[in-house]
Amino acid sequence: MRAAVFDSRSNAPGNWVSIEDLPQPETKPGEVLLKVMACGVCRTDLHIVEGDLPPIRPRIVPGHQIVGEVVDGATPDLPVGTRVGVSWMGGVDSDCWFCRHDVENLCDRPAFTGYSVNGGYADYASVRADFAIPLPEGLDSTHVAPLLCAGIIGFRSLRVAGVQGGERVGLYGFGSSASLAIRILQHWGCDVYVVTRGDSHRKAAPSFGATWVGNEDAKPPHRA
Repeated sequence: MRAAVFDSRSNAPGNWVSIEDLPQPETKPGEVLLKVMACGVCRTDLHIVEGDLPPIRPRIVPGHQIVGEVVDGATPDLPVGTRVGVSWMGGVDSDCWFCRHDVENLCDRPAFTGYSVNGGYADYASVRADFAIPLPEGLDSTHVAPLLCAGIIGFRSLRVAGVQGGERVGLYGFGSSASLAIRILQHWGCDVYVVTRGDSHRKAAPSFGATWVGNEDAKPPHRA
């Protein structure tokens, strides 16, 4: 298969990834093989290949916003042909205190897609079946991919904050997550107040439907 490989031992400027021919992954017990249909680019992927995050493996296939079709290793829940999504959290130990108390996102020994295990910048990817999320029809794969990272982050934040329909909601920063979350807030009938740095973000927010936009030192006109 073809894959984009990051070799942390190469320090040549601009040589962050190389396109290589690699053997197709072999699935281990509990894994499914995906034919990759799309894989988004996240800021974390850039942090990995630019060296901002210390390498865990000398060579890795990045990419953790994977949309793929199950082609091997099928399970009763994931038959061949199922379209699934794979995110940054690629696995947990299932045994630490956090996993046993339903907060596996804080696992002591997690696997990270495209960082500690190979990701989706390739024709195929082998992933843990219990971390492959069946996707509904109706959205094309290219648009689904960003929802698996920025979308999840934004939506979870709205849930943790307990946002209710029709409320005034403040978004601090207006990057990928906020630009997706604001669509949900509009669907819920919320007024959105954005505080963010950067001219480009402040110009973008009104076009996404923000009620009010200010810089990082500004105070919204109403309590959110």
